[in-house]
Amino acid sequence: MIAFLRLFLKQFLFFMNMILALYTLLVYQLCYSVSVKHWLGGFLMLSLPLAFAGNIFFIILWAFKKSPRVLISIGILLVGFPLILRTFTWHFTDENTPRKGISVLSYNLMWCDIEGYTLRRDTTNAVKLINNVIGIDADIKCVQELFNVDYLSQFQMIQKFRKTHRYYTYVHSTPGNDEGQGSIGLAIFSKYPIIRKEEKHWSINHNGLLAADIVIGKDTIRVLNVQLRSMGVRVNRVLEASDDKEKAKQEAKTIYHQLKDGFRDRIIQMIELESWIKSSPYPLILVGDFNEVPYGYAYGRTSKYLKNAFEEKGQGFGFTYHRSPGFLRIDNQFYNDKFFEINNFKTYNDIPYSDHYPIWGEYILKR
Repeated sequence: MIAFLRLFLKQFLFFMNMILALYTLLVYQLCYSVSVKHWLGGFLMLSLPLAFAGNIFFIILWAFKKSPRVLISIGILLVGFPLILRTFTWHFTDENTPRKGISVLSYNLMWCDIEGYTLRRDTTNAVKLINNVIGIDADIKCVQELFNVDYLSQFQMIQKFRKTHRYYTYVHSTPGNDEGQGSIGLAIFSKYPIIRKEEKHWSINHNGLLAADIVIGKDTIRVLNVQLRSMGVRVNRVLEASDDKEKAKQEAKTIYHQLKDGFRDRIIQMIELESWIKSSPYPLILVGDFNEVPYGYAYGRTSKYLKNAFEEKGQGFGFTYHRSPGFLRIDNQFYNDKFFEINNFKTYNDIPYSDHYPIWGEYILKR
């Protein structure tokens, strides 16, 4: 009887291993092809880290049993190795190497934490957030969720940026906001002249596209700042409601619907972003808050045209979201490697004042 149970368990585990292998291959196909424009594909691609973990489990299991079946999951992980590099990579960089390229900062400012400053009376976090974004050295600063008002000296953000970055442009995120007061959204500040801009505002979450043509010496480049539809996931709400089953259930349903709507809207937004990428007349650097993990539709479609700076020069996992669940990389910098080579890339995970970490890249324009 015991021998039968052992055989049954072994065969059951092998069956589950094969099911997982087939499922992982399906997700690979979605991630590599990024041709399925349906929210269900978004859920499947989002599950890829769980598929990786499951295959690692079976590698350990079969290795412990010294079974040749270990080769199944090893082979599966090898097939997905390029996707693994979207998750974890390591490049050695010399911090003392002199900068010689165009440095670009991307940072979601969380509306400069105006809510904490005015409602919670927590002035410290907002001040530190603002001081850090102003203090980071970069030739071009692209920010999302910018808040600016002239009647509060602490939040005169445009004036603060212009002390070092004379040229700027922003998306008119709300009707009548041509004066740049209140919640602005996307903005680009540059030490070099901006000769043209193009913008697109999406009313959901004040998201949008902002392109700036920037003259650097005898060259002109295009910098594109983007914020796609938010995933809208607030895991802490589920955790806080864990003692109340009905409330936890309702929060879980809310997350499901927010994810579903987010996948659907980002696909629509990505179609427009893709057309902007393809139509750029100048060497392109694309940065921003994609609100999507590296296996999703928007990331995959962008990777068909541009290189990802983290993948080429990043270190570790490069997580950029500073809230629960805390292991997401949703902010990115992409570049056209036909015109640029990347010299350095950094995630400032020691700057915790926004719900995103700032990311910084340095690019050398090829001659």
